Amino acid sequence: MDFTLEELAMNAWPSIQTSFYDGWIIRMANGYTKRANSINPLYPSKLKMNEKITHCEKIFRAHKLPVIYKLVDCAEHRTLDKQLERLGYEKIDSTSVQVCASLKPLGGKITGIKISEDFTESWIQALLNCNKIRQSQVETILLMLNNILAKKIVVYKKEEGSIIGCGYGVIEKNFVGIFDIIVKEAMRGRGYGEEIVRSLLASAKNAGAGKAYLQVVDTNAVAKNLYKKLGFREKYQYWYRKKA
Repeated sequence: MDFTLEELAMNAWPSIQTSFYDGWIIRMANGYTKRANSINPLYPSKLKMNEKITHCEKIFRAHKLPVIYKLVDCAEHRTLDKQLERLGYEKIDSTSVQVCASLKPLGGKITGIKISEDFTESWIQALLNCNKIRQSQVETILLMLNNILAKKIVVYKKEEGSIIGCGYGVIEKNFVGIFDIIVKEAMRGRGYGEEIVRSLLASAKNAGAGKAYLQVVDTNAVAKNLYKKLGFREKYQYWYRKKA
């Protein structure tokens, strides 16, 4: 399988510590999000599978973190997935990776959208408020966002003088990855999320990107319907295997 989108997504949502182990990428970020705190078996291996699983378990246990694998629905991961299941790893958070093959200019008038090339203090505060993030996680989030090396598109939406939603995109290899689209709970269902995504896609097109990708949890029917409306189609699925 072509793991290009997996590589791009890791660059766009970086961990704080990254270790390469016989084709597996071990990512850690103080436990903030499974994507940044997981084992990603992307490349061919030479060592025995059980030896590698034991090694990874020791690393995560030493850091007092649950052991989490991110597995793609592909032939390369099926044997590992079955072995993790036998070892008691729970399958969680099946997720759809989707691609929009052609970006469109921003149609219609959208107000209250602010776009920048970096994470401003206002955007960070919007992310914290909309996601109800604990203060203890702020330092980790800032470190992760500062580790993004590619070109960024940072968007927030204002309504009646207050920031009510935000998101960001990362452009690399002709793709823009769409991340952290969030609207305050009390303001959802009014089309603000769509405005944020459309603004991101249009800005990415203006910056030279030709395609977009994103990741959406299977159970999030509202988001999946929105992305379908905007031209996204599923490319493949991934899930996590977790052992507490």
